Amino acid sequence: MKMSARTKLGLLPLLATVISASPTTVAEPRSDAAFDIAITVDDLPAHGSLTPGMTRVEIAREQIAALKAHKVPEAYGFVNAIHLAREPGSEAVLMEWRSAGFPLGSHTYSHKNVNEGPIEAFESDILADEPFLQRYMPQGNWHFLRFPYLSAGDAAHHDGVIAWLKEHRYRIADVSVSFDDWVYTEPYNRCLAKSDRAAIEELKVHYLEGVDASIHRMKALSLKVYGRLIPQVLLSHIGGFSSVMLPETLNRLTAAGARYVTLSQAQRDPAYAETDPRAGDGTLMERIAAEKGIDISTLPVPADNSAVAQMCR
Repeated sequence: MKMSARTKLGLLPLLATVISASPTTVAEPRSDAAFDIAITVDDLPAHGSLTPGMTRVEIAREQIAALKAHKVPEAYGFVNAIHLAREPGSEAVLMEWRSAGFPLGSHTYSHKNVNEGPIEAFESDILADEPFLQRYMPQGNWHFLRFPYLSAGDAAHHDGVIAWLKEHRYRIADVSVSFDDWVYTEPYNRCLAKSDRAAIEELKVHYLEGVDASIHRMKALSLKVYGRLIPQVLLSHIGGFSSVMLPETLNRLTAAGARYVTLSQAQRDPAYAETDPRAGDGTLMERIAAEKGIDISTLPVPADNSAVAQMCR
């Protein structure tokens, strides 16, 4: 996955300029207030460049071990099957994922942006992913799509793609929260290659500060938009940095009140069933706030990770 093309949470607008149609006062969320959350993992079998000293399978095993240790019942892995050709042997990652009892879904074959070319090209990229999903998940529901770059299409693409997905029995795997782990993938790899221990520690500390800030914002945003803590869907990635940080990330989620659920359980909540003209685009709560004209400019903001990309260059 190429970082320069990303438009995930760290690159999305904070929507700070949205004007509320009916401002409300929201109580400060308790730091340990319980909430349900589904864990999802993008870019199987390979995210970013390979982390020095690790194999793709080792990365997958570390993530699986952390998820199992926290009794996470399910972690959908969203597949870009193009990596199976680019990195022979990486199919072992999919086998490990399935052996752990975790399901697979589509992230399109080549991580294609829906806005690149005609709708038919995007649909073909989804279809190209299907034989691999069928091979490694012959039973079970692999008809979940996570839009690459969290981009569900511009005005010329969105409605046509959504109609095609419904016709082909796909559900959109929405996202409500991300810790921007993908931002750290390449800087971490560079710092490891240079054996820069101080920089590596700085990356870890900065990332965990961002995790804490994002959890706090997640709760405040949910209360502001819905008046309650809705079930969350976390977007993460199958990269080396992500695997190293996942145990502590889950520790902090658990301490904050996380109760781990499946993706279907989370998306069964009415918050995910609302009529939404931009379904699948960006992150759920920010998207709904913008559509409903809810002012979120006073809420806690995510940590600034704009300097991370320059680490260890």
